[in-house]
Formats: sequence, structure tokens, C-alpha cells
Amino acid sequence: MRLSTIKLAGFKSFVEPTKIPFPDQMTCVVGPNGCGKSNVIDAVRWVLGESSAKNLRGDAMTDVIFNGSTNRKPISQASVELIFDNTQGHLPNTFADRNQVAIKRLVTRDGQSLYFLNGSKCRKRDITDIFLGTGLGPRSYAIIEQGMISRLIESKPADLRVFLEEAAGVSKYKERRRETQTRIKSTRENLERLLDVRQELQAQVDKLAVQSVEAKKYREFKTQERTLKGQLAVLKWQKLHQQQVTKADTMAKLNEQISFFKTAHLGHDDVLASLESQVQLQLEKLNDAQQAQHRTHTELTRAEQQQINLKQQQQAFSHNLIKQQQLQLQNQQLQQQQKDHTDELQNALQEAIEHTLICTEQVTEMADAVTQLQSAKQRSATDWQRVNEQFQAINTQYSKQQNRVDQQLQNLHYIKNQQTALESELIELAENPIAEQVAQQQQLMQSLTQELAAKQTALNKVNSNVQHAQTVLRTCQNAQQTLVQQQNENKAKITGLKTILADTPAQGSGDVLAQLVVRTGFEHVVEQALQGLEQLNVTSTATPNGVWPTTDTAPKSSLAVFIEQGVYPDLLHRIKYENDFNRNDLADQYWLAVIDRQGNIQGRNWHQQASKSAENSLLIKHKQLAEATQLASQLSDELAIQSNKLTEQQQVCEHLKAQSEELKAAVHQLAQQVASGSTRRDMLKEQLQQFQNQQHKLQAKLQQLNVEHTSIENKVTEQQQHMASVAKQRNEISVALNDAQVQQQHTDEQYKQANAQLEQYKTLAHQATLSEQKARSECQLSDTKLQHAMTASETASEAVSELTAQIEELVIPLEEVAEKIILLLEKNQQNDIKINKLKSELTEAKTALIDKQTMLKASQGELVLLQEQLQQLALEEQSLLIKAQTALEPLVELQQNLKEVLAQLPENAYINTYQGQLNKVGQSLSDLGAVNLAAIDEFEQAQQRSQYLDRQVEDLSKALTTLEGAIGKIDRETKTRFKTTFDQVNHDFGQLFPKVFGGGSAYLELTSDDLLESGVSIMARPPGKKNSTIHLLSGGEKALTALSLVFSIFRLNPAPFCMLDEVDAPLDDANVGRFCRLVEEMSQSVQFIYISHNKIAMEMAGRLTGVTMAEPGVSRVVAVDIEQAVQMAHA
Repeated sequence: MRLSTIKLAGFKSFVEPTKIPFPDQMTCVVGPNGCGKSNVIDAVRWVLGESSAKNLRGDAMTDVIFNGSTNRKPISQASVELIFDNTQGHLPNTFADRNQVAIKRLVTRDGQSLYFLNGSKCRKRDITDIFLGTGLGPRSYAIIEQGMISRLIESKPADLRVFLEEAAGVSKYKERRRETQTRIKSTRENLERLLDVRQELQAQVDKLAVQSVEAKKYREFKTQERTLKGQLAVLKWQKLHQQQVTKADTMAKLNEQISFFKTAHLGHDDVLASLESQVQLQLEKLNDAQQAQHRTHTELTRAEQQQINLKQQQQAFSHNLIKQQQLQLQNQQLQQQQKDHTDELQNALQEAIEHTLICTEQVTEMADAVTQLQSAKQRSATDWQRVNEQFQAINTQYSKQQNRVDQQLQNLHYIKNQQTALESELIELAENPIAEQVAQQQQLMQSLTQELAAKQTALNKVNSNVQHAQTVLRTCQNAQQTLVQQQNENKAKITGLKTILADTPAQGSGDVLAQLVVRTGFEHVVEQALQGLEQLNVTSTATPNGVWPTTDTAPKSSLAVFIEQGVYPDLLHRIKYENDFNRNDLADQYWLAVIDRQGNIQGRNWHQQASKSAENSLLIKHKQLAEATQLASQLSDELAIQSNKLTEQQQVCEHLKAQSEELKAAVHQLAQQVASGSTRRDMLKEQLQQFQNQQHKLQAKLQQLNVEHTSIENKVTEQQQHMASVAKQRNEISVALNDAQVQQQHTDEQYKQANAQLEQYKTLAHQATLSEQKARSECQLSDTKLQHAMTASETASEAVSELTAQIEELVIPLEEVAEKIILLLEKNQQNDIKINKLKSELTEAKTALIDKQTMLKASQGELVLLQEQLQQLALEEQSLLIKAQTALEPLVELQQNLKEVLAQLPENAYINTYQGQLNKVGQSLSDLGAVNLAAIDEFEQAQQRSQYLDRQVEDLSKALTTLEGAIGKIDRETKTRFKTTFDQVNHDFGQLFPKVFGGGSAYLELTSDDLLESGVSIMARPPGKKNSTIHLLSGGEKALTALSLVFSIFRLNPAPFCMLDEVDAPLDDANVGRFCRLVEEMSQSVQFIYISHNKIAMEMAGRLTGVTMAEPGVSRVVAVDIEQAVQMAHA
């Protein structure tokens, strides 16, 4: 399986739909920083189920959606689709037969995340289950992002274990184990709840069993009670029904009597109707007469009121006429008076006009005089203002000059003070001993420097001795280690030889072999000869197969010649040794047999083949054991000597190190003293330089102050002379200012007097004008009053004439109204006589009607009595009917039929008998007390539920046993797979690390013995380093170590593809070359997609995929096939 294509749309900076193909085994993604290269790897991790926004370099999962740029708006969703080529069928389960598998993830702004598998909507778990055990997933070792390579090495043991579990394929087992544990926990909780429920239900079942028995008794008594109640109700109904029939007969008799009385009353009703009609007729006539009289009274009242109104109107007209006549007389008198007053006012007005003309002429003359005086005043004020401005200007100039002189004098005083202070400071600086201190410090520094050089020389010599001693010590340690290694190897060899010899069956030749010393190269031959002699039947010795010494000299070709030490059988003298067998060798009777170099023995008429090879010769083993034992003794002696040398050399090293430390301390102390002295010397020199600079500055400043002092004195003299000239001018201007002021005051006095006289004339003219206006107003008012008096007199004359005419018009209406009143009084009297007559006739008709009604009422009283009796009987009969129906109501409640109950009743049934039986049954029910009527059904339901719970408990117990067995099986499989994977990865890691680093060692280690929970720690030591922890390695070393581990895992369980994000960043060119060769080697079985800025890594790829960001914030893809590019370049 391999990743063939990635499709992105709206994911981070890939806003437009983008398709990135990966047709080659090695694809390098290149581009400038910030162009979106890492977003490609983030997209793969996101689709495979990553749920942490932090691992995707964001704060929320919606951050993967394109959030807009300078020229583009944000979009609402993001999607990524991975298309896998599965032609080799590596995917598990139902996807093994699919040539292509597409996995897609989509997220929207509202946080909704959707997964699709081959276009069908699915769960996140369906996606993760597909890749369990394949090395892919959100925490996969096949996807290594920026910074992850160093975090991998420095990760916790538990985190490192996750990668091995994924490689071992136990991640799916862990997921199944977690699910199984969840099910076990849920099953146990359910089982506990079931047991609690069953316990409670059992107590409820026991209680319901008792209640059920009582409920059955209660039902039996209730059945008897219902039967008795029904029969008792029917008996009561029979009794009431009989009483109802009797009442009905009585009511029939009364109805006959009432019918008789009603027939007799029909004739009386006609007479009463005739009398009532007469009374009604008389009442109508009387009402008509009374209404006519009422109309007459109304007309009379209206006429009398009209007469009163006319008389009042006549009196009002007469009163107004008198008032108008009086007003006319008064107006005539006022008119004459007003005419006389108007003549007087005309004379006064003429006098006022003449006086006003005289005052106006006086005001005009005085105004001209005031105008001339005002012009003179303005000229005088202008002259004074001009002289005053000159005086103010010269006065201001004098004040400024005075201020300048005062300021210069203050400056002069300040300069004198500064000169005094500077002279004092120069005296103090001349007396400062800083120069002597600098000389003393310089001498001290020279002595300390010489002492420091001596100590440093001694320290270098001691350090050289320490290095030499350490070299000798390392040589001794290496020699000791070599001896220990040789001793261990020798001990192992001795143990092995002893084991081999001990396992060899004891035979007669065993003692001989243990004592013999044979020439090198002939051990196997001698051993075969001795074994051959054991098989011979020897009769000439007392102890068969015995060993005894020999004194005979063996021939040169005899086998005994090769035995250098030890006892052996004499027959070996008569066995001849030849490299190759020749039959003529046995021609001499002395030789019993011939043996060749392979150990084959040939006798006369018999042959024995060599039983074992030379390598398995026991004689060689004995010889090797003897040599190894001797070597062990020698090694022990040499080791003891070497240990003494090592101890002595360690003591020498320790002594030299102590000397070195003392000298280092002394050098350090002297160096500190030299540094401190140097600092103080520099500080003193700096102070001296500062004092000298300050002295020069003070002297220069003092000279400058002297120049300034002279300059200021000259300026003061000049300014004082100028002040005298300005003071003379100021005095002259002051005299002119006083003259101008006197002239201005005189002009002001004249102006004020003329202006006062003008105001007086104006006042007189104004008063004359007011008098004239007043006279004119009084004349106009008098004329107006005269006109009003004449108008009022005319109006009064007209009103008198009009009122006189109105009074004359009212005389005729008054006479007509008086005649009408007399006629109405006569008509009213006639109506009174007619009404009295009609009232008498009405009284007579009413008397006749009352007499007739009295006679009829006596007859009706008897009828009412009979009707009341009938009504009482009807009520009683109705009451009996209701009681009878009420008596039958229990039958309805008891759901019984009247006919059936009547059929069951005996003929001689009594109410009291049945009532007694009913009371007994009621007492029995009362004795039972409160009864749970639902207990029977509840008991059956509880019993059924109890049986159901028993089956559930049994099923859960079996399921729990099955799940626990599954957990055990999963744990065994997990341990086996994890242990196998750990050993294999550890072995590959140990081999791959030296290959990557050119030496060194690395290994993995379990943190505990529990294979299910144990973490994994890593240890790596590059060539020449003995670091105690992995954290002491450099960034490049950590990166190479992590790559070695990852590729070791890939060797065991290659993931379909591997994605690397700038893992070569911390590596130099040499290590990048090693990394590239390793990736190229691994690419034969694994597809690599990596991001890099390194040219060497780019050259290694078969295809370059470039990511650009020509438009700000928007990533685009440009792909280049390296092979096609090379072919095009060559063409």
C-alpha cells in the first residue's frame, strides 16, 4: 500500500482545490519558509484522526479552515482526501480486495467534523481501525514533524513505548483490551446492580406471597357480599314497589273529585268576565275625562304665564325709558362744559410753542461752542499722549539698561566665586596622591604576574604528568581488562573441557590418556591406537587393559616413539605408524598392526576404522585442559601483578591530581589577584587620567572666566555711561510732559463748563417741548370728549323714541291673553262635573264584581284542598318510585340483573335475614384489615421478573468469565508480540546506530519487568563518548539517533509511507549524506515524502514538489519529475 494522491480544499493556506500526486518512492517537498509545506504533513495527520489542535499548530480544530488573506475572504469549510494504492492488498478485512481506498475528512465553521470512506460517510473509529498496526495514525512513527525528532529521543518511556506497540501491531490489541476492560467494568456494575435488584425483589416476592393469600380471601368475601347486597336490594325494591301501587290507586279517586269541581266552575267564569268588562269600560271613560281636564289645566297655566311675561316686559321698557331721558339731559350739560374747556387749552398751546422756539435757538448756539472746545481738548490730549509715549519709551529703555547693568554685576560676582572655587580645586588636584598609588599598583602587578607564571609552569608540568599517569593508568586498565577477559575465556574453556571429559564414558584408556604427553599432531593417532588395544583379548596380563611402565626401546617407526611422557601399554611398541598403509609393513612379524595418520588401524586379517575426528580427540582435550590450567595459573599471577601496578598507578594519579588541584587553586587565586590588581590599576589609571583631564578643564575654564570677567567689567562701564545719557533725555521729556498735562487740564475745565451749560439749555428746551406736547394732547383729548358727548346725546334721543314705541305695542297682546284665561276657567269647571259622575258609575260596577268573586272563591277553596291532597299523594308516590330506583342502584354497581336476582330469590325471603348475613360478611372483611388487592398480579409479575433476573445473572456471569479469558489472551498475545518486537528493534537499532555514526553503540532498555506497562528508555553513545544520558548529545546526534530508531522500526514493520519534515535541519553535510543514503536504502520498501531545504536531500529525490505563495496567504503546488528534467537537460 502506498499514498498516491492528496486532495486539499480550504485547508489552511491551500484555499483552492489542490491535487498533489506522489508517483515515486522518494518525493521531496521544497519551497521557501512560510509557504505552507508543513501544511501537507498536517493535512495527512489531520485526516488520519488527529484530534489535538495543538499538534496541528492551532488553538481550535476550526483553525485548519482558511481564515482569509489580504485579497481573499474566509471560507466556511475545509476538506482533505487521501487516496491510497492498495494493489498489493495490505489493508485488512474488507478492504484487502480494493485496489484503491479514499479517505476524506471535512470540517465546517460550526465545528462539525465528518469522515468519508470511499465516498460513504463513516465514523472516526472506522478510519483508525483500518490503520491499526500498520504504523499509520495520529501518533504514528511514520509521520515525523518539525521538532518531533528531538522530542522522540527525549520523550518519556511510556511515550516511546507507543511507537514500539504500533510497530508490534499491538495497538489494536490495546484498543480491544481497553474496550474489553470497559465491557468488564460495565458487566460487573450491571451484575452488582442485578444482584442488588434480585435481593430486593426476593424480599418483595416473599411479602407479596402473604399479601396474595389475603387478597384471595378478600375476593371470596367480596363475592359473597356482592351477592347478598344484590338480593337485599331486590327485597327492598319489592317492598317499595308495593307501596307505590297503593298510592297510585288513591290518586285516581282524587282526580275524579277534582274533575267534578272544575265542571261546576265553568258558568261562574262567564258572569265574572261580563262584570270585569263593564268595570274596564268605566275606567276608560274616566281616564279620557281626566286627560281632557289635564289639557285644559295646561293651556290655562301657559296663558297665565304669558300674561305675566308681557307685564314684566312692559315694566322693563318703562324703566329704561326713564333712564334714557335722564342720560340725555346729562349729555347736553357735559357738551357745553367741554366746549368751554377746549377754548382755554388752545390758548395755553400757543404760549408753549413760542417758548419752545426760544429754547431751541439757545441750545444750537451753545452746541457750537461745545464743539469748538471739544476739538481743542482732543488736540491737547493728543499732544499729552505723544509726550507721554516718549516718556514711557525712554523710561522703559532706562529700566532695561538698569537691569542689564544689574545682571552684568551679578554675572561678575558669580564669575568671581567660580574663579575662587576653581583655584581651590586645582590646589586639591595638585595635592592628590593618585600617581603614587598607580606606581605602587604597577609594581604589585609585576610581582603577581611573575608568581602566576611560575605557578602556571608548575601546573602545566603537573598536568602533563597527570596525562602521562592517566595514559599509563588506562594502559594498565586495558591490560587488566585484557587479562580478565583472557582469564574468563580460559575459565570458560576449562569448564567446557571438563564438561566434555566428564561427559565421556569412563573406559580403561581414560586414565592412560589423562597421564600421557604426546607429540603435537599425533594425539588423535595414539588415542585411536589405545582404543583399538582395548578391544583386543589380552591373556598375558593379570589385569586386563591395565597400564604399566615400559623400559624397552621402541623402534623408530613404532607408535610409542611419539609418546613423550607417561605410562602406556607395551603393545604400542608393536604398532607401526605410517602416513599411508602398505601391505608390506606387516611382513615383519614384530609388527602387530599398522596405523595411518587418520587413525585407521590395519592388522593381519582385520581392520578398524577411526571412530572420531581429530577435533574430538580426548587426548587433545586433556592436553588443552592441561595447557589451559597452566595458563590460568599464569594469568592469575599476571593479574595480581597487574592489579598491584594498577593500584600503584591509581595512587600516583590521585596524588598528581591532588597536586594539580592545589596548583589550579593557587593559579586561580593568583589569577584572581592579578585580575583584581589589574582592575584596580586600570581604575587608578583611569582616575589619574580623569584628575588630569579635570585639571586641564579647570585651568581652561579659569582662563575663560578671567576673559569673561574683563569683558563684563567693560560692558558695565559702557552701559552706565549710556544710562546717564538716557536719564538726561528722560528729565527733558518729563518737563514737556508736565506742560502738556497742565494745558490739557485747562482745556478740560473749559469743555466741562460749556458742556454743563449746554446740558442746562437742553433741559429747558426739553421741558418746553414736553409742555407743548402736553398742551396739544389736552386739546386733542378735549375735542374727543366733546365729540363723545354729542354722540351720546344723539344715542339717548334715539333710545327714548324706540322704547316709547315698544311700550305701545304690548297693550293689545295683554288684552288677548286675559280673554283666553277666562274661557279656559269655564271649560275646566265643566270637566270636573263630568269626572265626578264617571267615578260614581265605576264604583257601582266594582261592587257587583266583588260580590260575584266572593261566591266563586268559596267554591274554589274546596277544589284547592282536593288538589293539595292529590299533590301530596303524587309526591309520596314519586318518593316511593325514587326509593325503589335507589334500591336497585346497587345492582348496577354490582353488575347484576333484576330478573336473574328475582329468579334466584326464595319465596319466603326476608330483609332482616339477608341483612344479618351481609353484616357477618362485612365483619369478616373488616377482620382482614387493609388488603393489597393487586398483590396477586404483583406476585405473579415479581415471580416472573425474579426468574428473568436469575437468567440475566447467569448470562452476565458467563459473559464476565468470557471477557476475562479474552483479556488474558490479549495480554499473552501483547506480551509475546511486544517482547519479540522489542528484541528485534533493539537488535536492529544496535546494528544501525554504528552504521550511521561510523561506530559507537546504542540500545533500548525496559524500565520494568511488566511487559504490559513497562516503558522503554533509549541509550546511545557515539564513537569516543561515554555520556551518562541521552540528553547530553548534541542536536545533530539526537536527530541521527532518532532516525536510527525510526528506521530500525521500519525494518521490522515498514509503514506504507514515511513523512519527514525537515529532520535533516540540524545535520551537517556529512551527516546529511549518511541520512540520504539510509533513506535511499529504505525507499526500496517504503515510500518517502519529506520536506527539506538541503540541496543534497533534494538531489536524492526522484520527484520535487514545490510549494509557492505568489499570492500572499495562498499556497500553490508545482511538481517536477527529476528524471524527466534530467532527460530534457541532456537532450
